[in-house]
Amino acid sequence: MRLFLKDDHLVVEFPYDAEQVAEIKGIDGATWDRVAQVWRAPVSSLEEMRNFAAKHRFEIDNEVLTLTIQKKRPSRCVYLDEGKLILRFPYERVIIKAVKQVPGITWDPDKKAWQAPMNSAGEVISWAKSFDVPVDSEIYSHAENINDILQKLKDASRSTDANVEIPTLQGELLPYQRAGVMYASNAKRSFIADEMGLGKTIQAIATVEYVWDSYPAVVVCPPSLVLNWAKEYSRWLPSRTVSTVTNRKSFPDKGTYDVLVIGYSNIQHWEKMLGGHRAYIFDESHYCKTPTAARTKAAIKMAKTAHKDGIVLCLTGTPVTNRPAEYASQLDILGRLKDFGGLWGFYRRYCNAYQDNFGQWNISGHSHLDELNDRLRGTCYIRRTKDQVLSELPPVIHSPVIVEGTSSGMDEYKKAERDIIKYLQERAREIALELGQSPKAAAVIAKIKAESNEHLVRLSVLRRLSAKAKMPVIEEWVKSRVDDGKKVVIAAHHREIVDDLARKFGGLKIQGGMSVEEVEEHKKKFQSLPVSEAPVIVLSIQAAKTGHTLTAAQDVLFVELPWTPADVDQTYSRCHRIGQQGSVTATYVLASGTIDEEIYSLIERKRGVVTAAVEGGAFADSDTSQLVLALLDR
Repeated sequence: MRLFLKDDHLVVEFPYDAEQVAEIKGIDGATWDRVAQVWRAPVSSLEEMRNFAAKHRFEIDNEVLTLTIQKKRPSRCVYLDEGKLILRFPYERVIIKAVKQVPGITWDPDKKAWQAPMNSAGEVISWAKSFDVPVDSEIYSHAENINDILQKLKDASRSTDANVEIPTLQGELLPYQRAGVMYASNAKRSFIADEMGLGKTIQAIATVEYVWDSYPAVVVCPPSLVLNWAKEYSRWLPSRTVSTVTNRKSFPDKGTYDVLVIGYSNIQHWEKMLGGHRAYIFDESHYCKTPTAARTKAAIKMAKTAHKDGIVLCLTGTPVTNRPAEYASQLDILGRLKDFGGLWGFYRRYCNAYQDNFGQWNISGHSHLDELNDRLRGTCYIRRTKDQVLSELPPVIHSPVIVEGTSSGMDEYKKAERDIIKYLQERAREIALELGQSPKAAAVIAKIKAESNEHLVRLSVLRRLSAKAKMPVIEEWVKSRVDDGKKVVIAAHHREIVDDLARKFGGLKIQGGMSVEEVEEHKKKFQSLPVSEAPVIVLSIQAAKTGHTLTAAQDVLFVELPWTPADVDQTYSRCHRIGQQGSVTATYVLASGTIDEEIYSLIERKRGVVTAAVEGGAFADSDTSQLVLALLDR
């Protein structure tokens, strides 16, 4: 008594039994082979023949047990295959026109059928009902579950609070940031696309920490922000071991770090080493908006090696700068492109893709944008603007950003720094000789401190050189903000820096030497003209820190820092005045390894002095001379 496969037929042999014979006769296609004295049935009756043999405890060959066949489908049907909806129907122009309206629908030439992603189940069922196309019953239950999931994610994508607790995090998340962590941890692979200044970095850090077993993790970011990411981790999760890769010569051993931070410029070189991590964060993911770019291809390959339940995040306040097609490669990084009908399904549906007269595909257009946003939010996208969470934000958000200066700029800076240190050391020796004491004696140090105001002129040279070294980062930051439709106020000190930045961004500025009429004209243009015509105004901190209203902007970018917190506050207060409807973000771009970091620390210490003087309490020494002494000690 045995069921086996022979000559492309299923064969079963067993002694005569009237009940069994009557039963097998009911199987579609089963016939008695008088010569071989066995029953035969076509492979299409595999399931029925296996059930018959199992019921009567016949031996079933392993070849039959493992055999799979493509179920013959009627010419009009909708069924599920490998996670996709397959739509079959004879050609009819009206039906074709209607089916093309299903989100993510594409033609599969191999199956000779239309296919759609599972999250289009609702639309597919509606289409099928309109044209009396049978739908497999299992699809209805899938559609109900998918709709529930999509709706929950859509609601969560606009949420401004959630119950999230992360005991290891050193600091408190704002309510909307907790909601961001909850959304990203549920979606697993998603955009965090909040407007700039709302804390995408901390939400990403917290999400990886919140989701169990998400280490080791890789952070990919613009090269200039590698050090800033390391600093953010040391601030929020000091218990985590963070390594950075800043060149193509050395790479840390796996197992020696929890988090690896690397710039986009190096990921192609280290592509193999970057694979196989539990979680991936792609900061400023619009860097990967071009599918053919080497870094985009490397990012997609890396992300595909993440654990199937691992976290993959794309962080960007501007996921699209010009056209919806820029979403496609970022969705591919997230492993979500299939949810939108694949690459060409996405292009046809949301980019109005067409072939021109020369046979070239044009994907620069747009279509069904409301649907696109709706599907993104229901799948993998959370975005909140400042206006939406204004009640949770402080009036002014202070955001220091550590960046790397250009190599040539830093070389010039280090040379000037060495010259200043040499001068200070020589001055210390002169004073020591005058006083007959050691250059490190307290009296010598006291006199150096007393002369500190004279030395600040030399330190100001370092401020200018630091600003020049980070100019490419400044330009990129401003451009990204303007591309997002936002105006920017830039604050600097040196005339050379103010003039250079004004030339790059439209020419509007306020600085010493300008007539009152000229200043008022520049202010009026900045306040009244659209972003496309007046995106930026550059301020000389000393010339423009009082008496001006620039509420057209909510972003103030400090390229150079003044010496006192009062000057900082007066500068960003040009935006944070009566008439400003939103929270103002003051961003301080600090070049790593320069006087920038020390000046920023000095300002924060001085702010503590001011607070203590007004409200009481202890504070540390914050004299400007500390900058001079810090250089002298090098």
